[in-house]
Amino acid sequence: MSKVCIIGAGLSGLVSGMRLAKAGFDVTILEELTYPGGHLASTHIGSEYIELLPHHLRRTDKALLSVTKEVGIDGKISWYDAFWYGRASRKKVGYIDGGFSSLINVLIQSITDNGGKIFYSVSVSEISKKDDIYVTSCVLSDSRKYEVESNYVIFTGSCRTFANVSHGLPLSMNTRDQLMNITYQSRICLMMLMKKLPSDAYIQQKFPAKTDVPFARIVNHSACFTDKKYGGHIMYIVGKCQISDPLWVESDQNVMESYFRAYRKLYPLIRKSDIKSWRLTKVRYAVSDQFPEQDLTEPLENIFVCASALTDNSSNDHPENRMDKVVALAGDISTRIINREKQLSDEHKEEVIITAI
Repeated sequence: MSKVCIIGAGLSGLVSGMRLAKAGFDVTILEELTYPGGHLASTHIGSEYIELLPHHLRRTDKALLSVTKEVGIDGKISWYDAFWYGRASRKKVGYIDGGFSSLINVLIQSITDNGGKIFYSVSVSEISKKDDIYVTSCVLSDSRKYEVESNYVIFTGSCRTFANVSHGLPLSMNTRDQLMNITYQSRICLMMLMKKLPSDAYIQQKFPAKTDVPFARIVNHSACFTDKKYGGHIMYIVGKCQISDPLWVESDQNVMESYFRAYRKLYPLIRKSDIKSWRLTKVRYAVSDQFPEQDLTEPLENIFVCASALTDNSSNDHPENRMDKVVALAGDISTRIINREKQLSDEHKEEVIITAI
């Protein structure tokens, strides 16, 4: 049974892990945080789970919808009319009953049911190669060192992080340079549980020209998904920034104050007393600025990088952190590994037959 080491327990890592574990591979997933989900990580509010970053489904999310059908939760998707600020028409967007944590949990269950293992609080320090085996060196939460040997590696973090931990691999200089040249924008997301919402717009990303706001988008989650029991109304305020921006290093409290002051300029009737609770999330590698010149999803034989920055190449399109594209890439990588293993097995059987003859 071939071994696969997957670095990252976000959506792409879990989809890859589920597909490969079901195909009979020995799957080990390493997650740096204490919880799974990546950008889909959730928290418990009221009697519901809610994502720390805003998410929804689109009718065109074929790869993602296919996964929900595969794991048997497609019947838990409800579709809603969503009003975008500044647009006359409405869009249909989907949301999973119980939140996206329902998808994360069923993927984890499928992985463990098929013999896969998931380890949390594990920091990957280096990926190296010894003969035909990859060695992923890690540091555990208690500072102990740990190594995972595998035939295949799937890295689901940022391209720059992969470049930093792959010095033990014989990557070409051109490949390493392209990975390092992929720059990223960061995101700061303030999620608030409100007593009321001043707007019925699901998403607002255009603001009056004279209004100086430090954020890029307002997502009134509860204005669209109205049947959830959060004990209030969920709203996200999402900002784009570079890590060199002063706001990035500010305390959560100061960022919250800055965002809310700017929000009140748009909606003066809202008071601080309308906030029941809040939580701030910072994402260092949120969205890449450009696609690479060539396909870097397999920079070395049997080692794969599954990142939103690599869902296309040689393209002038601006990358977007869309779940569907990353899920499609995770599915493609899993299929390539399964087919490669089958080919090796067939070649081995053919050699045995020839030897016997």
